[in-house]
Amino acid sequence: MRSFVLVLAFIFCNTFLNAQVILPDKPDTTKTDQENEEEISMNESKSDELKTDVVYLHDKTVMRVDVKKIYQNNLYYSLPGDTKVHQMDQRLVYKIEYKSGKIEILNEEPQTVRNINDYRKVKVTYDPDDVDGMIEVAKLEAKAEGSDRSYSTAKTLERTAIIVLRRKAALVNAEMVLITDKKVHVAFGEIPFTILYGTAYSYR
Repeated sequence: MRSFVLVLAFIFCNTFLNAQVILPDKPDTTKTDQENEEEISMNESKSDELKTDVVYLHDKTVMRVDVKKIYQNNLYYSLPGDTKVHQMDQRLVYKIEYKSGKIEILNEEPQTVRNINDYRKVKVTYDPDDVDGMIEVAKLEAKAEGSDRSYSTAKTLERTAIIVLRRKAALVNAEMVLITDKKVHVAFGEIPFTILYGTAYSYR
């Protein structure tokens, strides 16, 4: 009986010592080539976004461009990777997020942008008293040039220059233009021209 017990004990110990310990599988953290490519593509996309300025319009349009400058009522910009400079009315813009991190609010509320055809509503005056109490908007200049094929008088050239002034005033939302100076050139044998200098004014 004793030998039988010893045999059983030997068999049990031998089985226990030769048993394999199976550990739970570790999750496979190795990414496939496709997953790596997708992650790289997403990172490059984010990097590209940071390399442009972001312009937000009041109509909810978002433009990723390179802002060149803002001058008077115009915003000058170019598309990423393009050298051509485009122009738009800056009064349509709510804000600009520059790639440097700076944020500039241009217009808290949507502005009324008049069409160039509204120039007919713009009044022209030579009398400073007519613009008393009005707000100065911009300095304007308009040139009307004659032709060597037809005769143009100083009067007709001045009327043409006035129309140009009114068109420019409409673009800056002005209601009146005060003509401050003019230059007339009508030398014999040369093409005549008239230059008008004025200041655009608004009631608000």
